[in-house]
Amino acid sequence: MREATLTPQTDPARAAGVLTWLLGLILILAPLFRSGKPPLAILALELLAVCLLVLVLWHPGKRLLSGWETTALALLLVLPLLYLIPLPPDLADWLPGRQPYLAAQALLNGNGAPPPQALSLYPLETESALLLLLIPAGVFLGARALDAERARQLVLVLLGVGAVQALLGLLQYGASEGSPALFGMSFSGRARAQGTYTNPDHLAGLLEMLLPMALALLFYSVGQHRRGVRRGWRERIVFVSSLRGHTAVVYAVIALLLLLGLVFTRSRAGIALGIVGILLATAMFARRIGGDNVYGATGTIVALALGAGLAIGLVPVLDRFSVDQAIADARWSIYSATLSGIGAFSPLGSGPGTYPDVFPAFQPLELGRWFINNAHNDYLEWLFEGGLLAAGLIALLLALYARQWFRVWTKGAWPRQRFVQAGAGLGLLLLLLHSLVDFNLHIPANIAYAAFLAGLFFADPQAEAVPVKHKRRQTLRMEEASGAEPAVSAGPQAAPAAGVRGQPVAGPRQTWVPPPDQIKNPFLDED
Repeated sequence: MREATLTPQTDPARAAGVLTWLLGLILILAPLFRSGKPPLAILALELLAVCLLVLVLWHPGKRLLSGWETTALALLLVLPLLYLIPLPPDLADWLPGRQPYLAAQALLNGNGAPPPQALSLYPLETESALLLLLIPAGVFLGARALDAERARQLVLVLLGVGAVQALLGLLQYGASEGSPALFGMSFSGRARAQGTYTNPDHLAGLLEMLLPMALALLFYSVGQHRRGVRRGWRERIVFVSSLRGHTAVVYAVIALLLLLGLVFTRSRAGIALGIVGILLATAMFARRIGGDNVYGATGTIVALALGAGLAIGLVPVLDRFSVDQAIADARWSIYSATLSGIGAFSPLGSGPGTYPDVFPAFQPLELGRWFINNAHNDYLEWLFEGGLLAAGLIALLLALYARQWFRVWTKGAWPRQRFVQAGAGLGLLLLLLHSLVDFNLHIPANIAYAAFLAGLFFADPQAEAVPVKHKRRQTLRMEEASGAEPAVSAGPQAAPAAGVRGQPVAGPRQTWVPPPDQIKNPFLDED
């Protein structure tokens, strides 16, 4: 009995499969339990992220990150650690903004020895913030380790999650209090779509991230055909009834569902950014319909007109369907108080994760009936907690994001992977803009999704997917270059032995010559 041997390619392939399953599990589970905010949900996501990190680092393979990307990721993880380093008592007394807290701790401690001090006012909260960073770090590195085909599969999973959340939100909009569609959550004020999120604005953050992805795949799928086949307008219209046409229709339905879900969240920022996303996606992809603009100038003009018309039609929806929240008017008071806290703790901040515990000292009286757990502006909250160190890290990350666009935006035809990459970049842009008026990047589910889109966007644009029909040719070339004998498959289509109908050609390439009486297949695209 022949003994099975493990080839060197088996282990990386198995690791890639496990990596894909782990990422898919995170993408599916992240929003199910109230957007991942309960402690057990966060713990589950962190454990899955640790598994991702171990798998990626255990099989390093090719270099995943550039030097600047490695630096930015390392700084992101090291920053909370700096705030946990114990400080000498004299240095802690000297730091700005710490005196009231040190005096309160001295009163609580009595005559005992003062507890060790750190840069963070609440070290336990900073430790929690550090553990939460494992989720985006693991998802980002896992997405960077994927090949183009596996990344495309997970993009379909993510679009499916977004479509289900949008559909659930539409069901919730017509549901009454206590309906099973609410999953035990209650509406505050008017009925709004919120999916399994605790806040409709955070569902809007998910949907606005995915809308450009769906539009990118829609623009790519429309007009796709086999290379070398020229078609007129009649054939292009008939394309809709083909399998590729059905794929385009599916992406169109998903995009429409995401847009409807975004509208019924009644989020002003979400609807406005949905309009911006439609305009940007149309302007970016209208000249590349099908990858190389198979419909020409006419198709570009029609696409631009449809995109602009849809965006203009949504403007009245912004006024009719969005709602005014009490917190919307209070945002300016929160921003003003947060800026006061930033000045009080400058230049080092109060410590990552400490905003909910520290902000009450700066909270104005008109907001006294509310517990403000976030600044409703991610950037101000990071500056409050991290000071100038956080400001430098934010500037570095935004600079890397802007630089990546110069790598992605190239002339000529775009393959599908480039459409996915550009759609992910647009989705990140919309979420970054939304973070000016909300705290989506403090929600575990949206943190995971943003990290996955970042992994897609920062991938090497030159590493495109290899068509399946060319994989065997590349394998044969590699075997010939290494001097190995080409593999011969056993079965009815195996190559005939030498001397029987076909003869091998002498030389370095072992190519079989068909017999003279062989009939060619007229349906093959290539000779």
